[in-house]
Amino acid sequence: MDRTSRPLGIVALVTSAFTQTADLVQAEMRLARAEVSEKLSAAAAGLGVLLAGAIFLLAAVFLALQGIVAFLVARDVSPGWAFLLVAIVAAALGAALLFIARGRLAEIDIAPKRTIGQLEADARMAKEKVL
Repeated sequence: MDRTSRPLGIVALVTSAFTQTADLVQAEMRLARAEVSEKLSAAAAGLGVLLAGAIFLLAAVFLALQGIVAFLVARDVSPGWAFLLVAIVAAALGAALLFIARGRLAEIDIAPKRTIGQLEADARMAKEKVL
């Protein structure tokens, strides 16, 4: 009888199933790393542009605040009170914006959801194959 036509034994089938499962898990892990790397690269590029914009915006806000102080001083508000008033309003606005940003950043999830779903499906398939 030819060896190629003989059915595989249970040990060979289980070994084959575990080997295929291990290969599949390794492939899924590579996919997960690639997916996370892709998301982090996109986030890094976005953060670079965000930082550049923030620098210019910060300079513009600083100049605008100085302009408001100058306007108040021209309207006979003492310089000390003008700076204090502008500082309080700017601090309140800054705190509100930070609160909003914190809420939006909390919604961002960089977990590789497609890969996790695929790994769960692969685990179910492997269990069915072994059982």
